[in-house]
Amino acid sequence: MSEQSNLSPASIYLDNAATTMVDRRVLDAMYGVMSSGRVGNAGARHHQAGAAAHNLTQVARAQVAEAIGARASEIIFTSGATEANNLAIKGIAAHLKASGKTHIITSAVEHKSVLETLRALRAEGFDITECAVKPCGMIEAKMIKHHMRDETGLVCVQAVNNETGTIQPIDEIAAMLEGTGVLFHCDGAQALGKIKFSTKSKFDFASLSAHKVYGPQGIGALYVRSEMKSLVKPLNSGGGQEFGLRAGTLPVALCVGFGKACTLLENDRQHLQSLRWEFLNRISWLNPEVFGHSDPEWNVPGILNLRFPGVETETLVMSLPSLAFGLGAACSDQASHVIRAITGSDQAARESFRLSFGRFTTHEEIRRAADLLIDALENIKDLQGVA
Repeated sequence: MSEQSNLSPASIYLDNAATTMVDRRVLDAMYGVMSSGRVGNAGARHHQAGAAAHNLTQVARAQVAEAIGARASEIIFTSGATEANNLAIKGIAAHLKASGKTHIITSAVEHKSVLETLRALRAEGFDITECAVKPCGMIEAKMIKHHMRDETGLVCVQAVNNETGTIQPIDEIAAMLEGTGVLFHCDGAQALGKIKFSTKSKFDFASLSAHKVYGPQGIGALYVRSEMKSLVKPLNSGGGQEFGLRAGTLPVALCVGFGKACTLLENDRQHLQSLRWEFLNRISWLNPEVFGHSDPEWNVPGILNLRFPGVETETLVMSLPSLAFGLGAACSDQASHVIRAITGSDQAARESFRLSFGRFTTHEEIRRAADLLIDALENIKDLQGVA
């Protein structure tokens, strides 16, 4: 694993599903762009500095494309996965409406940037079905098929859940949709670098994020299958950048950072699995409730969602100031809608929390984190009388 500095010697960072620390090699690549004094606007290709910027973004685009087996021309740079989700869903909405395909199917455990975007379409006459999931958090392809009808035009299902790490059966869903004319959008923000995620899964759109793969924040991408590009309407106007689908000057250094991060995707699964097992073994006597798929083949090992009944996560946060961990989704301050959808319980949603390990997490940190959690839970029990 690569050398990487942590926040401080006293801090333990276990919130990699929210954002990863930037890999030093990515920083070096970005610094080379920002410090050169020779990189201009990628849209101003008529002079040397602009041409240099354009070339750098094209190399980065190809690197991102290669990571998922796509063509470079199918990669649209965005500010992140949230914008990519919005562009995919809102961008195709006009085509769907004109075609009379105003029914969209999704799962109840999608990222809020998908769920809230879809819910907003109800005001425009769309009917949105949010499918229930199994207790492990997985949606079944047969459930989607059950809800399909003549007006169904789009299915939105993530590849990996951001809170539980459950891997969704996107290959099975894509195979079921093949030949139906129903489009398939996949939020791949938590999949890139964690599972085999590529266009072989036959989705039409896929959202990606750099800062989930040790790249910079503020840059992501939407994969748009070539045949779909003419159907997508841009969300903003003012320029013809990104094949006319996203106006605005490209942040060259961020694009370069994203591209570099995609060349450094490593198979961390064995490392992350060993961290997960060590942590769970160390706290097993506390009998935590573990959310997510019990089969390692259907769960990314770097995401661990736990609950200790009777202990709200806000109390844990105050008791663990030196441990960085997640409460639901990083972009929401509300109780986890994912755990609520899985359990049907508001209390479980308030009591669940996420630990997410990364490339730079060490076994020493895992042992310290487990001991800190044990001490915190014992103190909470003493103070509040939690049984």
